[in-house]
Amino acid sequence: MRGLYDEICDAANGQLNNPFTASREYLAGVNVFLGQFKIQAVYQASRTSGMTNTPTTTDDQEWGDVTWQVTPASALIAAVYHVNANNGASNANIYTIGGSYNLSKRTLLDIQIASARNSKNANFGLNANSAGDTVSTDNPLPGHNQTGVYAGIQHSF
Repeated sequence: MRGLYDEICDAANGQLNNPFTASREYLAGVNVFLGQFKIQAVYQASRTSGMTNTPTTTDDQEWGDVTWQVTPASALIAAVYHVNANNGASNANIYTIGGSYNLSKRTLLDIQIASARNSKNANFGLNANSAGDTVSTDNPLPGHNQTGVYAGIQHSF
């Protein structure tokens, strides 16, 4: 189990004015191991001081995943993520399934297939990026969805 409280203020004015960069954050998470299966669940909330210079003042996220260690070298992973911004004004769900295969102790193959499903005012995308429009972040248009595939090789040095 893990709990976290974090507060980051805007360096320019000391305010809590953006849930993604300057806010109070609360997090609670749990891992449960059941033989070959690992189940994870997390709740995270970000709060601002209600400033009006940002389009988002609250952000709640929940996610859960199940990892099945099929063999010592291979695992399958399924996950669901939900984000609720501004108390329901913008919502999205992301669904993902994938797996990994260890080629050695330091190198693995990884693949993930994911789909982001947005409410009519939301434009959350699959990339880990800052909030913004589709031009600067590759996010879909508000109310549109996004699907993607990631495949790669990871090597630890």
